Amino acid sequence: MKLSLTVKADAVNILALNMGRVAVDIDGIELAELIDMVCDNGYSLRVADAPGKLVVEDPLPPVARVNGIQCSTAHITEEDNALLFTLSHQHEDFGESEWILYTGSGYLLHLGAWSFPVLRLKRLGVSKSCRQLVVTLIRHYSAGIIHLDAFGEVLPGFATFDW
Repeated sequence: MKLSLTVKADAVNILALNMGRVAVDIDGIELAELIDMVCDNGYSLRVADAPGKLVVEDPLPPVARVNGIQCSTAHITEEDNALLFTLSHQHEDFGESEWILYTGSGYLLHLGAWSFPVLRLKRLGVSKSCRQLVVTLIRHYSAGIIHLDAFGEVLPGFATFDW
């Protein structure tokens, strides 16, 4: 579970517990403000058994969530674009269109469909620069879905292609 909050506090102490739980001690903020921010992020906040301790619970199991990243199709070559378009429009059982989806302005790559999605992309003929992008997004951001979109942001530090 990832939770991102922006609050002004005097001091914040975080302690990792077992079973994925985290104990957070925050001095100098209003408890109502913290509860509102947590609830706005889709989580529930409850007071634990001991006074003063708070517990954040995610109503969904971890397997129900998939991390996704959207970036520009400028990170893929024109050949990658043509190949992904062809693969996403296959009309056969168990084709690549089950995990490479055309969105109208780009492609969704559902990386959980394969045990080794980058190796599969290599076998299909995707360029090395595109595969490096996918590997980096998987390793650094735990991406399970990558949306390559014509209107997406250009990510710094990655190769871009003008086509």
